[in-house]
Amino acid sequence: MEINVFKLCSGLKVLGYLMILLVAAIIAVSYHAVVIVTCGPQLLRGGAHSVLAFAIIIIFHFLLIMLLWSYFRVVFKDPGSVPENWRAVLPEEALETGSSLNDSSDCVVAADGLDRRAFCNHCQNGKPPRCHHCSVCQRCVLKMDHHCVWVVNCVGARNYKFFLLFLLYTFMVTTMDTLVLLPGFINFFGKAKNHSSSPSDLAVIFLAFDCVP
Repeated sequence: MEINVFKLCSGLKVLGYLMILLVAAIIAVSYHAVVIVTCGPQLLRGGAHSVLAFAIIIIFHFLLIMLLWSYFRVVFKDPGSVPENWRAVLPEEALETGSSLNDSSDCVVAADGLDRRAFCNHCQNGKPPRCHHCSVCQRCVLKMDHHCVWVVNCVGARNYKFFLLFLLYTFMVTTMDTLVLLPGFINFFGKAKNHSSSPSDLAVIFLAFDCVP
């Protein structure tokens, strides 16, 4: 009995769902550390501290909303699938339709008339240029970049833009986390030594700062 090892890769989807929970947990800890622990008390001090804290909270919420929007767009957006019974245009068909021969340069026709280079043996379907078969999703993806376990989806033609936006907003949020939590992290050991702060608040700040790449 022949076993297809690549089909076992579909089990990585379970790991991907755990990654979604991990992303949600990191965001929750970061939100609690920045908004509740760090900026929240500053709003009650009044003066410039309140204005600065309010501005930080507004910017942080905007970046966090954009991060979540781009993240879920990557998760739920179809990266691009190949239509059924798709096949590459043969050179003679390209001449008849007036297309350039360069469009069918990847076409290699065997003796039986099938294009072997542009055919997926797993999907039993044609495979356009830059299309790859994902062993996790068990299908061909248009302009596939890679399968990302953090989003439980492939990054392809239709969700690549949202993936880049997700990386951009993640960088901006983590940078803001670093700038906001850095003063508290510097005083972390001093406050812990003097017991002048809540142990739970110190633990949240330390964990949130440690989660920032």
